[in-house]
Order: sequence, then C-alpha cells, then structure tokens
Amino acid sequence: MPSGNQDLPKTQTPNSPKLPIPSDILLSLVALPMLGGLLAASAAAEFVASVGIESEELFRGSRLPVLNFPRKQD
Repeated sequence: MPSGNQDLPKTQTPNSPKLPIPSDILLSLVALPMLGGLLAASAAAEFVASVGIESEELFRGSRLPVLNFPRKQD
C-alpha cells in the first residue's frame, strides 16, 4: 500500500551561517560565566542588605553613650 506522503513536495531548510564552533559548545562555554555572574550578583545583594541593616543599627543610637548634662542649681 503506497503512502500518501510520497507526493508532498520536499521543503528546504533555511541556510544557516556555518559557525566554526558548534552552537552547543558555545552555549556550554557561556553557561559558566552566566552562573558565576548570578552568584556574584546574589552575594553583592546580600552584602548591600547587611550594610543597610548595620547602618540602621548605627544611626538608631542604641549604642551611643548617655551624656550627663550638668543641671543648673538654684
């Protein structure tokens, strides 16, 4: 029994530029710096948040000494 697909015209694939390095190798080479960048951004965000919390503690004044002002004696 002949198949109905035999009469269909063959489609041509578009011409893609020939890269000297296969695209899967390029993708694997880009993945490591991308992951490193994400880790660095995460560490930087955590550092900025910790600096913000410490600056709040500093400006809140809970660690400042109590100043004893002399009172006027009548």
